[in-house]
Amino acid sequence: MKWYLVVGLTVLVMVVTLLVRIPVPGGGYFNMGDVLIVFSGLFAGWKTGLIAGGVGSALADLIGFPVFAPLTLVIKGLEGLICGLAKPGNRLQSFIFPAIAVLLMVAGYFTGTWFFPNLGKAVALADLPVNLIQASVGYIGGRTLYGAYLRITSN
Repeated sequence: MKWYLVVGLTVLVMVVTLLVRIPVPGGGYFNMGDVLIVFSGLFAGWKTGLIAGGVGSALADLIGFPVFAPLTLVIKGLEGLICGLAKPGNRLQSFIFPAIAVLLMVAGYFTGTWFFPNLGKAVALADLPVNLIQASVGYIGGRTLYGAYLRITSN
């Protein structure tokens, strides 16, 4: 993978994450960055998904929500990595791996928030519906964007 593609997708994840920031009870925020994380993994593979998802999202967190940046680096990096595992696979894998990835993202934030100092179980439960919505939007949006890319490049 070309370095400039990795950098470009990382910046896109960061910018899209910053475009829509709706605060949620735990101090985090709903965003559209997962759309680009899912797309990045499917489009460019696991290494780019890992870097774009983790670094792009963590950089966005450093602007306004820095306390979540380390957690985000790991969770969103894994999300991009798992989505990217579908790249060399068949069509079915391009649906299954992103679904697993976004569900692990929800589980990661749920667990991380639960054990985070000053947040705990109540905040983790309050954030859960928002994280499930964000995961659904990320999955549907990322798969749709990737499908559009495949359609455009196949003609």
